[in-house]
Order: sequence, then structure tokens, then C-alpha cells
Amino acid sequence: MLRIDIDEAHVEETPQGVWVRGWIWVEQQALRSCDAMQEAKFRSALADLPQQSRVIYLAHCIEGLTYPAIAAKLDLDVADVQRELAAALLALSIALDET
Repeated sequence: MLRIDIDEAHVEETPQGVWVRGWIWVEQQALRSCDAMQEAKFRSALADLPQQSRVIYLAHCIEGLTYPAIAAKLDLDVADVQRELAAALLALSIALDET
């Protein structure tokens, strides 16, 4: 359902069309369905990461470990941890943006 309030009747014309502010009704079930799909995509993308990238991502984002702590734990340079985490974040972002 679409609703346009009288006080939101501001329009902006462009060569391609007209922008009109409005409200769009989205049922809760549809939102939960989107959340479930995003979670499934995330879990799949996380599982697809190379093992070291996944371990570093989980250590930093879930366990809250610092780069130096992860580096010490995995016997890596801090720069390697940063590089692996950046690669993991990029891969996850790309996977979640796919439709």
C-alpha cells in the first residue's frame, strides 16, 4: 500500500520524471523474510571465506580481539591481520549486496 500525506505533497520534477514523497506499507512477515535471507547469505559467505580470513574475522568482530592480539594468537604480522580482515569484510559485503 502507498500513502501520500497532504503535507508531504512536495514534488521535484526532473527530466526523467517526478519525485513524490510518500509512505510504503511493508508487512512484518516480509521484513522477517528479508532478515532471514540476509542471515542465510551471511552464513554462506562466511563459510566460503578462506579459513584464515574467517578465523580473523570472527576473532575481531565476534570475540572483540585487537589486531595485535589476533596477530600474536595466530603468529602473524599485524599488517597480515589487517589485510585478511579487509579481504573478509570486502567478500562479505559483496556477498550481501548480491541480489
